[in-house]
Amino acid sequence: MVFNNPPPKTDNTPIIGELSRRLNDNTRRIRLIEDELENLDSRVNSMEQTIMDATKEMNKSIQHITEDNTDLSDKVSNIAVDVQKINARIKNLVTRQELREMQEYMELMKSITNRISASKDTGAME
Repeated sequence: MVFNNPPPKTDNTPIIGELSRRLNDNTRRIRLIEDELENLDSRVNSMEQTIMDATKEMNKSIQHITEDNTDLSDKVSNIAVDVQKINARIKNLVTRQELREMQEYMELMKSITNRISASKDTGAME
């Protein structure tokens, strides 16, 4: 009968050796992948830190620029007020035309006073 005969003995050593070799090879490949992942993780962390530092620096620069902009805005506002004051004063100043007219009046007055004083001098001598 077929069931009474024990199964033939086969040598499983080469199969076990091949399985062991494949297992070792797969384990080695997994270790290499894990090392690569650790390296990538380290580089990503380094990049994140660099980006965070750069972002902090940019925020500081933006804050500084904003403060400078506020200062400049205040100064421009002050200058605008000063210009308005100067313009108000300029409106009260004499124009060139008015100055020329005043000079002409003064020359007329001078000539009139010279005539009057000359006529007094000649009348006093008589």
